[in-house]
Amino acid sequence: MHHFLSYRLTTRTPHFGFLCHNAVHFFISRTLSVSNTNHQKSYTFNVYDIINSSGLSSEKALKLTKRLELKKPDGANAVIDLLRNYGFSDTHLHSLVKKIPSVLLSKPEKTLLPKLKFFHSIGFSTTDLPRFLIGNTSFLSSSLDKTIIPRYQIIKRLVHSDKEVVSTLKHDRWHVNRGNFLSSVQNVATLRQLGVPQHSISFLVTNFPSVTFMNHSRFVEAVEKVKEMRFDPLKVNFVVALQVFAKMSEAMWKSKLEAFERWGWSTDICLLAFRKHPQFLMLSDNKIMKILSFLMKDMGLPVEHIAGCPEILKCNLEKTVIPRCAVVKLLKSRGLIKSDLKISTFIKISEKVFLERYVTRFQKNEPLVLDAYKGQKSIDLIYIP
Repeated sequence: MHHFLSYRLTTRTPHFGFLCHNAVHFFISRTLSVSNTNHQKSYTFNVYDIINSSGLSSEKALKLTKRLELKKPDGANAVIDLLRNYGFSDTHLHSLVKKIPSVLLSKPEKTLLPKLKFFHSIGFSTTDLPRFLIGNTSFLSSSLDKTIIPRYQIIKRLVHSDKEVVSTLKHDRWHVNRGNFLSSVQNVATLRQLGVPQHSISFLVTNFPSVTFMNHSRFVEAVEKVKEMRFDPLKVNFVVALQVFAKMSEAMWKSKLEAFERWGWSTDICLLAFRKHPQFLMLSDNKIMKILSFLMKDMGLPVEHIAGCPEILKCNLEKTVIPRCAVVKLLKSRGLIKSDLKISTFIKISEKVFLERYVTRFQKNEPLVLDAYKGQKSIDLIYIP
């Protein structure tokens, strides 16, 4: 039977795809049955449906089912049931099997369950764990005692709590590489020698793990650039600037400065804004052009006002900046708010606070304010000081 299927699946015919699908369907249905008829229905549905819907090629699906046939019949079903107990939906299972088909060959009680229990014990919820393991399948094929726990212990030494460890793991795609983990210890030691406080280190590790675990020599180069710009190691902006330099090449840095220079920003003004909010230089050139065009050309804002609050540049232009500016312009024209209200005052606040302070509060006296916010009325935007 196996030779016949192998021949049919490797001999190309005009109906090759159709034959592959039906051959695999037939093979799985026949070989993955169990003697217990009460369990057979759910078992066939579980294993066949997961394999058939995972997107594996017919050849890979056949190879997997052959290997499953050689193992204890209930093994794959036990794996599926165990994963479901830890939050895996059918969609999750399809994705996982496509990425790592061998997971169905795992020994559920001996190798898989201890790993799932460990991740659950450090704080992974049944909502987060499936997404994490699908994105980081190397953890499923790694030893719990020799690899996973030692790596966890390293991260735990860099931060303070299991909650921060989980946050770190969720923020990146991980390859369980010993060299990267050893570099992280050296990198954090470098920061501690400079007097960087633990809360800043935890912020870097949990939000930018790719920087924390990067090559040590590259990390040190980025640290030196931050020091040259005289960032205070005691403030969190030191590590924010660090991750910018770690991710940005010299050519990219020059390109970003040139983009702002085209709008009349001097190098000194760019650096002033960078010291206030380093992340703004990570914006794409297209985003920079669009928002500066609106703020400087359409609204007439001077460079100094924008550079004094560079966080504005990271806001969503269509959903935040334009609607809020429209509302404030209308309220100013009616004399309902101060004419010298600065843009930072109403852009940096939360959506809830903005609605309470500038929309709901004035809705009775100025019905158009809600229309302005929703963009339902055309309101020409003028300079807002």
